[in-house]
Amino acid sequence: MRLAQYHCFSFFSLALLFCLALCFGCPVETTAQNNPAVMSQKPVKVERLVPAAMGIRTDKQGNSWNVEQNGNLGRVGNNMMVNSGLSLYINNQQFYTYQPMMTADGSEYVLHNRRSSAMMGLQVVRRIRLLEKQGVMRYLEVLTNTTSNPLTVNLSLRTNFSGNYKNFISNDGRSNSVMMGARESGVLVMPGSNQINRAFIFSLCSEKSALKPSISSQNKYALNFQYNVSMAPGQTVVLAHAVTQVPLPTSFERKTMRRLFRPVTLARLQSSIPRGLRNLVINYMGNTLSGGVALMEGSDVGGLGVDRSSRDTLAMGEKTRLLGKAICSRLTINTVYGQAEIPFEKVAALVGGNRGRRDGARVFLRDGQVFSGAVEVKGLRFVMAGGGSMNLDVSKLDRLVMGEIADEGKWDRSVGAMLETYGGDRLAAVDGAVLNFLGMTSWGPLAFNLEDIAWMAPQEEEAVGHYVEFKNGARNFVYLMGDRVTLDLAFFGQQKIKLHEIRAVVTRVSIERSEAVKSGKVAISEDGPVILEPYLKAAGNQLIIGKVTNGLLRVLTHTETVEVRPDEVRLMKNVSEDLGSDEGENSMFRFELWGGGVITGYLAENFLSLRVRGKDWRVPLRDVRELVTPVPQLGETVRKDLSRLIRQMGAAEWQMREKASEELLEFGYLAKSILEQEYQTNRDPEVRRRIGQVLAKLGQ
Repeated sequence: MRLAQYHCFSFFSLALLFCLALCFGCPVETTAQNNPAVMSQKPVKVERLVPAAMGIRTDKQGNSWNVEQNGNLGRVGNNMMVNSGLSLYINNQQFYTYQPMMTADGSEYVLHNRRSSAMMGLQVVRRIRLLEKQGVMRYLEVLTNTTSNPLTVNLSLRTNFSGNYKNFISNDGRSNSVMMGARESGVLVMPGSNQINRAFIFSLCSEKSALKPSISSQNKYALNFQYNVSMAPGQTVVLAHAVTQVPLPTSFERKTMRRLFRPVTLARLQSSIPRGLRNLVINYMGNTLSGGVALMEGSDVGGLGVDRSSRDTLAMGEKTRLLGKAICSRLTINTVYGQAEIPFEKVAALVGGNRGRRDGARVFLRDGQVFSGAVEVKGLRFVMAGGGSMNLDVSKLDRLVMGEIADEGKWDRSVGAMLETYGGDRLAAVDGAVLNFLGMTSWGPLAFNLEDIAWMAPQEEEAVGHYVEFKNGARNFVYLMGDRVTLDLAFFGQQKIKLHEIRAVVTRVSIERSEAVKSGKVAISEDGPVILEPYLKAAGNQLIIGKVTNGLLRVLTHTETVEVRPDEVRLMKNVSEDLGSDEGENSMFRFELWGGGVITGYLAENFLSLRVRGKDWRVPLRDVRELVTPVPQLGETVRKDLSRLIRQMGAAEWQMREKASEELLEFGYLAKSILEQEYQTNRDPEVRRRIGQVLAKLGQ
C-alpha cells in the first residue's frame, strides 16, 4: 500500500515540477536516447520567461505608463486622460491571464490567455514592450487557431477616458471617422479637460494594410477599435499596434500630423518585434515580404468603391448598383503611349467620363494593368439580371465593374514586370525587357536593371527618391538619375518613358515570393530572402550586400585597442541606443566573433568601406546598425579539429565526451553550421544528444 502511495506521490510530484518548469522558463532536458521523436527534430530555442513585475514605468520622454495584469493601461495620477486603455476583447469577452510573465531581461511582458468559452480553440498571447527612448508602448496580439477548422475572430481594443475626450483625428487630418481611409494608420485623441496637457496617439495599422479597424465611440468617454480576423486551421497571426503620448498640438494639418505619428508607425516599430513574429503581422503592409503585393493594391479595382461578386455591376453614384451582364463587341483606348484594342474579356472595370465630371476614361484589366485615355467602344450595353437592358455611353458612364473570376490578378506568362506611373497608369513590361537605371545613394553610385530587382517604390514621406529591393535581398534608397528610360510594353511596344513619371515597379519575382511565403513553401528571414553573403543593415531600413574592404577593424575598448579582420566578425551591432547614448556621440559597437568571444568598444575608423555592385561605398559609422557575416569561413585546420571533437563525443570514456563538448562550445558560432549538419546525419544517439546541447547553448 505504501509503495503504491509512494509511486502516486512521485508521479504527481514530477508532473508538478514539469509544469512549474514550463511556466517559469526553466530548461527541461529530454535526451535523444530516451525520446526517439527528439532524434528527428532540430533543437528548438525556448523563450525563457519569469513572473512579471507589473507597475508604473517612466520612459525617456517623461511619460508614465501603468501596465496592469491583463495588459490594460491603467491611470497614472490626475493629469492622464486614459483611465483604462487598450483592454483586449475576443468575441466580446475580455482577455484575462492567470499569471503575467515577462522575458528574462524584463524588456517585454508576455501574457497568456485563460481558457474561456469565447476562446475555444483559440490561443491568445499579448506581448507588450515599452520602447523607452521613443516613448512608445508597443503591443502584439498573437492569435493561434488550434482547431482543424477556419475561424473568424472579432478582436476589439477598448479604451476608457477620464471624463469626455474632445475629438479624435486621423494621421491624414480627418476628424471622428468610423472607417479608416487608404492613407490612414491611426488616430490622435484630444483631451476634453483643459487641465490635461497631453494627447494620446494610437497606431492601429499601416497605411497600405488591407486589414484596418472600424472605430466606434460611446458618448466621447470611450473608443473601441474593432478588427475582424480570419484564420486558417493551425494558423498563427499577429496584430501589431502601439500608443504614445504627445504635447497638445496647435495645428492639425496633414504635414504636422504625419510628423507627430512618425515615431509610432508600424514601419518604425518592426525592429522591436521578435524575429519569429515579424512575418506574421497581418495589419502591416510595406515590409520586404509584401512590398510588391502592397504596391499592386490601392490603385486597382478594389479602390473603385464597388463590392464585387460573380456578376457585373453598373455603379451610378454612391448608392445605385445594378447587377447583370456587360456586353461589348469592341473596345479601343488612345493613351500617351499609343493606341491599343483591348479584348473585352480581359477588362475588369471601365471608368467613364461621368457626364463630364472626369477628364478621361480608365480601363482596368484583369491582370492588374490600368490605362488612361480616350476610350472608344462599339456595342457597349448592360443587360440587367431581371432582363432589361440599356446602351452605355462612355462619356456619361460612371463605373462598370465586371464580376470576379478565378484567375483575377494573374499575370500572363509573357509579362515580367508592372510599371506604375504617377498618372495612375500601370503598364505590363514583357518578360526579358531591358530597363537600365542609374541611381545615387547617400554613400555611392548604384547602377541596376530590371532583371536585378524585386520591386521599386517611392518613400511616402519624401518628395523624391525610391526604395529598391533587389532579388538577392539588398534594399537601398536611391535618387534616380537621367531623363528617360526605354522599355518594351506588352500592349504598346517599345516606349521611352520619362524617369520622373515612374512611381513604382513590381517584378514577377516579388509576386511569386509573396505567394510562396503565404503558402509556406519557402523560408524567408525577417529581412527578406535568406542572405548568405556579408551584409550591412544601415539607417533608413536599408540593407547593403557587399564585401567590407577595410583590412582591419580597430576596436577601442576600455583598456586597449583590439584589431579584428572583417571575416572574423559574426555580428557587429551598434549598441549606442541600448546604452542610452545621444545621437551626437560616437557610436559604440558590440562585436561577436565566429571563433567565440565578444568585444565592445568604439571603432577607430570613421567609415566602413564596402564594394557594392562593382563600386566603392563609404558608409559613416553613424549610419551603421549591424554588420552580419551569415556563413563563417572555416580553414582546413579548424575543420579537422571540429571533426575530431565530434568523434570524441561518442567515445567510451565519459571524461573524453565531456571535454569534447566543452571544447566544441568554445569554438562558438564557428562550429554551428557543421554541428547542425552533423545533428541531422550522425547516427550515434549520444553524439546527437551532445550536439543538441551545444547548439542549444549557442542559441541562447
